[in-house]
Amino acid sequence: MQNILTDLTKDNLIFHQTVFPLEGNKISEFIDSIDRKSDSFIYYSKPFSQTEYLAAGKLFQIENSVQNLSTIDEVISNFRENVTAGDIADGLPIFYGYVKFPSTNKEQIWSDFNEVVWFIPKYLFFKKENKIYCAQNFLSSSLKEELISKQTEDADNFIKEISEKYSDKKNTATINKTSDEDILIWKKKVEEAVNEIKENKLQKIVLARKVDYRISGKLNWGDVFEKLNSEYSDCLNFLIKSNRNYFFGSSPELLGKFEKDLFRTEALAGSINRGSDEYEDSDLALLLSASKKNKKEHEIVIDHLRDNLQMHLLNIEIDETPLIKRLKNIQHLQTKITGRLKESTKYFQLLESIFPTPAICGIPTKQSLNELKQLEGFDRGLYSGIVGCFNLSGFAEFFVAIRSALVSENTLTAFAGCGIVEESDPDEEFNETELKLQPIISLFSNED
Repeated sequence: MQNILTDLTKDNLIFHQTVFPLEGNKISEFIDSIDRKSDSFIYYSKPFSQTEYLAAGKLFQIENSVQNLSTIDEVISNFRENVTAGDIADGLPIFYGYVKFPSTNKEQIWSDFNEVVWFIPKYLFFKKENKIYCAQNFLSSSLKEELISKQTEDADNFIKEISEKYSDKKNTATINKTSDEDILIWKKKVEEAVNEIKENKLQKIVLARKVDYRISGKLNWGDVFEKLNSEYSDCLNFLIKSNRNYFFGSSPELLGKFEKDLFRTEALAGSINRGSDEYEDSDLALLLSASKKNKKEHEIVIDHLRDNLQMHLLNIEIDETPLIKRLKNIQHLQTKITGRLKESTKYFQLLESIFPTPAICGIPTKQSLNELKQLEGFDRGLYSGIVGCFNLSGFAEFFVAIRSALVSENTLTAFAGCGIVEESDPDEEFNETELKLQPIISLFSNED
């Protein structure tokens, strides 16, 4: 496990934060300006809770080329012991980052992204009480007035540059499909997966497709997220830049949220399309709730979470009946799960016990990962990985990075998956992935 400040114990550092008010209504308006200035940032938006962050630059970074989540807790503990908190805005996340899906296939298209990255940004744009602010973070062995004055001057110059470079140009990018898996090959994969389940080698497996598109025109991220935040307000809408590549999406699936000693997660599995009106919506929701296939898929996820959270939580509470989570174009079965933490917060030790869940991988986990190497044949990278944020005061939240795509130069690669159980029908599963591609594809005009 590596970090930018390799020896925290050399000096007892002070973490300080200076906050500046900004003009504007939405942080998404600043994405393209930050994009021109920074080779790494994360945009993180939950419109349903009025949460919006833009974390740019890297003051301190935890990174690893090997996925071993529990060791992140050790670095966090070391940081907490050797860094004193100065003036910090109350309740703000400090670290932002991601974890890749543990694919055994590795491809060059994901080489700009490490397996694990969590960083403290140099600059954090955030919203509070409908006002926008920029926080400048810095680490120092002292907080002398001249140091703070210099940091304030740097922040003033940075904010001035960002404000001057902001452009409100619209997204004019169009896409044209360049490669996709043949539906006959897809059907064969689903049938092979079903056979593995019938032979009791698996209980469930989640198969994903990837579809490549050529991008033409100007891609404006501010405009893209204006649309996502409006149309998918019940999701986490996110954008991660690393060097010249971007990964973005709109995830409806909470992996875990920590609030002091309370932990929340959910099972989100089982899907059906939306109706043309409220009555058809309700009829489809009833079909989803009564579906043997979808109920089985959903219950497998609940069982996995219950079994693996018992070592970490007290008083686990699970909804008796799944709710229906409605998004713009799809409906899901959703079961909320809560419990009290048994011991002091170790975010990643707990996450490691449940990730990847059967909602994105399969069960048994190890066997499913081995089967995905053959059946999918590609590197998922950040797709179905983790994106999130946390602080050192007991708050953290992490989402599963689904309904997402990678942008590399003029290529967009979109991903979508579906859960396969014994009752799965290949045509229905293909149609489900088509529905799940829509949040990304609908952002662009299609040249076809």
